[in-house]
This record gives sequence, structure tokens and C-alpha cells, in this order.
Amino acid sequence: MITDLIGKEFSESLEKGKSFFLKYDYVRVLAHYDGDGTSASIILTKLLLRNSKKFHLGFIKDLSSEGFSKRIMEEPNLPTIVVDAGSDQLKFLKGDTAEILVLDHHFYSGGSKKELNINARDFGIDGTREACGATMAFVFALFISEENADLLPFMVSGAIADKQDLGSFRGLNKTLIEKYGKNVEKKHVLNLDGESILDALVYSVDPFIKNISGSLEGTRKVLEKLSINPETKPEDLTREDTLKLGSYLGYVLSFQGAHSEAMSYLEKDEMYFNNGFSASLLAKIIDANSKNGDNNIPIEFFMGNNSLKNEMISNKRKYETRLIDYITRSYKSITKEKNLQFFYAPGSEMAGAISGQLMLYLLDQDKPVIGFNVGDDSTLISSRGNRRMVERGLNLSKVMKECTEKVGGSGGGHDIAAGGSIPRGMERQFIEIADEMIGKQLNPNKNE
Repeated sequence: MITDLIGKEFSESLEKGKSFFLKYDYVRVLAHYDGDGTSASIILTKLLLRNSKKFHLGFIKDLSSEGFSKRIMEEPNLPTIVVDAGSDQLKFLKGDTAEILVLDHHFYSGGSKKELNINARDFGIDGTREACGATMAFVFALFISEENADLLPFMVSGAIADKQDLGSFRGLNKTLIEKYGKNVEKKHVLNLDGESILDALVYSVDPFIKNISGSLEGTRKVLEKLSINPETKPEDLTREDTLKLGSYLGYVLSFQGAHSEAMSYLEKDEMYFNNGFSASLLAKIIDANSKNGDNNIPIEFFMGNNSLKNEMISNKRKYETRLIDYITRSYKSITKEKNLQFFYAPGSEMAGAISGQLMLYLLDQDKPVIGFNVGDDSTLISSRGNRRMVERGLNLSKVMKECTEKVGGSGGGHDIAAGGSIPRGMERQFIEIADEMIGKQLNPNKNE
């Protein structure tokens, strides 16, 4: 039982959430638009359908105080479940609303309706590494009924989308996988997915490998050099070919300056679910469709509309092609400050994905990266660091919250990855404030 895996206080909060769930026949679900939020929404929509509940599903992109409030107040009289967001935004709501249940894992500061704000961090769980939005949705579904254990694949896809599998799963994620994934097939393989090893390498974003990712010619040369048949499926590589390719890719990543975390991403303990997808492929498909703005496609597919499979997989390919191009272009335009590095995203709503890959695989590993996505009136910000910086004192959640507020915006997130929104035209001022604050976090004893 799920109650055997979590503490008393967590169970008590879930009981309140269950009362909310059973009270209403029609609810609105609002999820963060990324791979984690979309995975969580698949869990919740399946849960609602299984309990004969009617629902309306929507997604949130703008988590600023204004953006969140506007989204909620579009239908203030609807009971609402917010997942993978909400804990830090509830305090911004003005006016009366119907009941709101939040399932979240991000840092937040007071002022929330705590009795319906179920956040992993309130129960001693690290929301950056041990539980994501999909984890919270899965735990909630299990609390409603253990028969929802078959929704595990979507919890795993959400955790992978949030990079909580880096260095292996841990904490609550690990506990849930061990408990409810006992019968899932597992195999240690290279972290490559595709119809062929050629296809897998050319479209590889995780890992991102210079002169291979996005380069058909470069990939062919490497495979020819290693005497590996380019048409071989990744899972069908011989042990010898796997070792050769893994060693070569490790050398390339090391040479291009990738962080040690990236090296661990070369291999994985893959899970193969009975829905026909591996864990990593499922995560990549859901995340890609989400970032393309096509969140509804994987949701409808996993609700039973099999006619969407080809479109869903095609969207993954389109997203990877675009992201590889944007990563390459952003890498060439990086500006370095004393304590941080930044870029302007070449495409809308891609700054977060670009920042993550740049930080993990390509950039100076001693400075966090900040990406700007400039809109008509506001600029969205995404920031990424690494574990070593966090151990030295980096907390990007605080940086985003405090520095955005100083220029008229808002922000938050995790210590290692966070985001925000500021008025357009305030980017330079924001960089100067953030650069100073990050310097103090990373070098607290340094004399100014």
C-alpha cells in the first residue's frame, strides 16, 4: 500500500485531497506545459475517467503572478486541480475562487492555502531529485486506489523529463519504481533511441554530442570508423559494438567539456513497459509534443486514440531537429559575465530546453546559464546549473525569485533549475543583478 511508503503527515494531506476528489463530479485540471506536467496530466485524466468524473484539461506556460492568476480566474468557479505548479502561485490569487487542490514539488514561500497544497517538500522529500509533478500525481492516484499502479510509466516519464534519473533514481521515485515496477523488464543499454543506430545518433539530444548530433555525415564517419553497421537497432548492438561506441562517445563528451553528470547519461538501466514504449522513449515523446505545444496528442493517444501514434512520433523528430539547431546556434552566441553566462533563444518557448542541454553538455561548468525568450511585452527566463554548483551554494530558485522581483517580474523553481518572467527590455538590468547574487552564492567568503 502507498501508505506504507509515505509518512503520516503526507497521508493526512492526501486524505484531504481525496475528499476534494470525491466531492466533485466535474473539475478543471491545470498542468505545467512541459514533459513532467503533461505526464502528470495523463495520470490525472486516466484517474478521473476511471472514477466517472467529468473534467476540463488545460496547461499553464506563464507561472508569473499575473499569468497564473489570469489562468485561474478564467473559470474561478470551477473546482481545480493544479499539478506540477501552484504551490508558490496560490498566494497571488485575488478574489474568490472555488476550491483548488495543488500537487507540486517546487520551492515555495508562505501565503498558500496549505490544507490543499500538497507539496513533496513539506514531507522531507527533495522535489528537485526525488519527486516530480508526475510523482505527486501518481502517489495521489495510488491513494485513491492501488489499482492505479499501472500508471507507473507516466510517473517515470515525468521524472525523466525533469532529469531526476541523472545518476539513477533516488528517494520517493526509487521507492515507487521498486514497489510498483517489480515486473517491468529492465536492461542496461546506451542512452540512444531510434529505428537504427544512425538515426539514434543523428537525432540525439540527450546526450548532445558535437559533430554527431544533427550531423548525418559526421555520424556516418564515426560509425564507419568504429566498423558498426549504421542500420543496426540500438538495442541489437553486440556487446563489443556497445563498448566501442560507448567509449568513443565518452571520449567526445569529455573532450567537449561535458559535466560528469552528462557522462553518467551515456548509459541507462532502461525499463520496457507493456504499453510498447521504453521509459526514455516515452519521456522523450511526451516532452517533445509538450514543447511543440501538442500536449493533447500524447494524452489522447494514451486515452485510446491509436490513430495519433504516427503524428506523436513525428512530432518528436521535428522537435529534436529544431532543438539541435537551436542548441548549436545558441552555443555560438553565448555571452559570459563574471559569474554567469547567457543567451537569447532563437525560437519561442525553447529557452528552458536549450539551457538544460547547453549546461549539461557544452558550457563552462563553473557558471550557471540563463536563457531569454523575448515576447511582445514580457521576457521569459530559464536558468540551469549543475550539482557541483548547488553544493557550493547556488540556488537558482532564490536568484529567479529575488532578481526578477527587483526588475518588476516574478520567478522561482528549483536550486538547480528555475525560471521567471520580467518586463521586456529589462534583460540587461536583470543580468547585472543576477550576476552579483550568483557570485555571492558561489563565493560567500570572497571579499568584494
